[in-house]
Amino acid sequence: MESIPKSLTKRLVLTLLIGTGCLFTGIAFYFMENDPVFLSLSLLVFFCSVCKSIFLFFQIRDRSYAVIEGTCLSIHPLFLRNCNEVLLEDMEGNSFHLLLGRNQKLHPGIYYRIYFKSSSGIFPGRNPLMEKALLTDNLLGIEPAEPPSSTSCTNHCP
Repeated sequence: MESIPKSLTKRLVLTLLIGTGCLFTGIAFYFMENDPVFLSLSLLVFFCSVCKSIFLFFQIRDRSYAVIEGTCLSIHPLFLRNCNEVLLEDMEGNSFHLLLGRNQKLHPGIYYRIYFKSSSGIFPGRNPLMEKALLTDNLLGIEPAEPPSSTSCTNHCP
């Protein structure tokens, strides 16, 4: 069995931790201030967090996510937006224009593996604006990766 990618595991664990933290905060606040509304909102956040984690777990288990691998060619900040336009090029020469939040720290020249929720609309050669719109809210995780070797070498390499 293949291992789960680190960025997806991190996303799953953090989603559960946020919900659990909200639940414990709500319980503590309920006992200190006797506020049932805050407790019920905390329970709602916890329930939504658990549901989201379950859906994410099944998505990871079934490998029903899309992966784009490529070298980051350029990063352009967009004026008056909290995102950057990133140009990725895969090993076959296909270019992908992505809109990623500014909190995603990518560097030009580094090979990345980017995970998305669904593969709908991820086809090279389509309209770049349509591709960007489809990929904006589907980001699951980003991790630097080793580029696949272009030649396989057995005993003849130094």
